[in-house]
Amino acid sequence: MQPINPNNALKNGHVFAVGMSGSGKTSAAKKLFIKPADQVAIFDPVGDYEGKLAGRIVRRYSNLLDFAAALIAGRKTNQGFKISFQPSFETTPVDFDNFCRIAWGVGNGKHKKPLKVICEEVAEHSLSAGKATGYHGKLLRLGRKFNIHTINLFQRGQEVSKTIIDNCQRACVMMQKTKASAVYLERMTGIAAEAIEPLAPLEYLLQDGKEYEKGKIRW
Repeated sequence: MQPINPNNALKNGHVFAVGMSGSGKTSAAKKLFIKPADQVAIFDPVGDYEGKLAGRIVRRYSNLLDFAAALIAGRKTNQGFKISFQPSFETTPVDFDNFCRIAWGVGNGKHKKPLKVICEEVAEHSLSAGKATGYHGKLLRLGRKFNIHTINLFQRGQEVSKTIIDNCQRACVMMQKTKASAVYLERMTGIAAEAIEPLAPLEYLLQDGKEYEKGKIRW
């Protein structure tokens, strides 16, 4: 299955959130980037999205074909939905690539709503930190014109492809474990390491283009 209606007038909606375990990346995805009426597909290997997301029940599928059928049906409407792929087994890079392949296939540059694609644990499901390959790479490089907005979550910038950082309009930088990680992110985003190092759990620096502002997620 292939996306349809390429539209180069669409804006870049890709975002990444980076922070050590416990920094609040999943909370950022839920609070900062998702609204009740959004159409959302979620790669959820450890069940972080069970229950509700933005006030809507997340429909969880452990079988890839069932997930695909639900996502295809949802994209035929203009209604909001929250659909997750959460296999009952330990996930692999192949599972992530298959998830991204399905998301890629329902892209539509003329759809009234973008498809927001939450990619949890990206580093754990990437084969290398080189150029993003497979369907995740397609989503990052070409998804914009098919109305696909990826939300990429990972712990350390050094562990993931630079394709993510280079192709995301927005960055959500959260608490880092080491100064080296803060310095790396300064080099990749332009946000000063001195601003990154003091961050506490649930605090973030949200960058859009080159400008950024500090905030804190509250539940």
